[in-house]
Amino acid sequence: MFKTSIRAIRTRAQTFFSPTPEYVSSHLAKTTDPSIFLLSTSLQHLSQHLPVIQNHLPNSIGSFSITPPGHEPTLSIATFSDDARIFRSDLTGRPPAEVGRFQRPSSQRSQREEDLKGTGQGQAEALLAGEGWAGMWKGEAREQRIAELEGVTAESFLLLTDGRPTPVLKALDAMYPAASKVGILTAATPFITNRPYTLLHNGNIFPSGSLGLAFKSRPKVNLNFGLTPMTEPAVISGAQGNMLLSIEGTNSNPTQVLIAAIQKRGGSGITKEEDFYLGILENGEVQQVVKILSGDPSRGAMSLDMEDSLLAGQTIQFMHRETAVSSPQPKPDTITFSALGRSDEEGELGTGSPRVVDGFLGLSEGGFIYSNPISSICTAPGAVVTASW
Repeated sequence: MFKTSIRAIRTRAQTFFSPTPEYVSSHLAKTTDPSIFLLSTSLQHLSQHLPVIQNHLPNSIGSFSITPPGHEPTLSIATFSDDARIFRSDLTGRPPAEVGRFQRPSSQRSQREEDLKGTGQGQAEALLAGEGWAGMWKGEAREQRIAELEGVTAESFLLLTDGRPTPVLKALDAMYPAASKVGILTAATPFITNRPYTLLHNGNIFPSGSLGLAFKSRPKVNLNFGLTPMTEPAVISGAQGNMLLSIEGTNSNPTQVLIAAIQKRGGSGITKEEDFYLGILENGEVQQVVKILSGDPSRGAMSLDMEDSLLAGQTIQFMHRETAVSSPQPKPDTITFSALGRSDEEGELGTGSPRVVDGFLGLSEGGFIYSNPISSICTAPGAVVTASW
């Protein structure tokens, strides 16, 4: 979809399939160069793998990834030259709502600034008068920064995040607006480590936030959403928050336009069995895709899985996936991230003899991070981003 380039630093990337701790120890070179690793949550002997990794890669960051049913568990490792700098941020997004649970007053004393927005005397009226409802729904009221990156020169970032990375991405966009950002939302680990997420840095464990590598050079990045357009591009004429209300054209009802496109290809309408996406275009190219959650054919309003607000004047296009989702393969000297569909069912994993191939592979149900140059999260199953430094 889009490409940025200039490859500069030395990279060694490997993916171990069905590895044992003994196999990894005998095939992994010791180095103090900055490194990154991802362990499959379904990998056996996890507690034995970690000491091997930490012994061979003492200057590393790591976390967990997902292995889809029918595939072999993996351990992916990439090592970079001294040009890379490790950093950590504890910035994270709002935790999920606890429906039906009583909230003690003590648990509400420390509230996020964005949650307090408009609660002061006269604030709501001032916001509505100045920015309208868009101002009321806008996120963080102040710019957040990453302390460990103050004064650091960087052209690109490789990230491992928890499931709520929006604040750290906004901070990176503010501090490094032109830099390339690539990363993965790591797997949740409540049943593995008894932590919501497990981010590892030189023997330290963090249950939230982000870890990353900052580079002074830019990578070659390739992004493929794997989606097919269903309609011609259209311009938004009405939107509110994550709701698409109307589009320009003979039929301004976006839900009716999508249903007509679905029926044209033999479908019946918007169902839970098939996912549809809204592509957001710039200069004729799809730069972002967001999942369509629901639509009202009579009113036209369409709900989208996104935190940022849609804007009148943006060009959009309805999209879907025509082919079955397949897992990508590692590519030599390349970091590959891909999004998986969420599944509540556990399938049998593939089995095989331990082996290692060139290239780093990370799969996530939470999606991956890319930028153009503003950071975005892609959750479309089968979408792939690759980066080579």
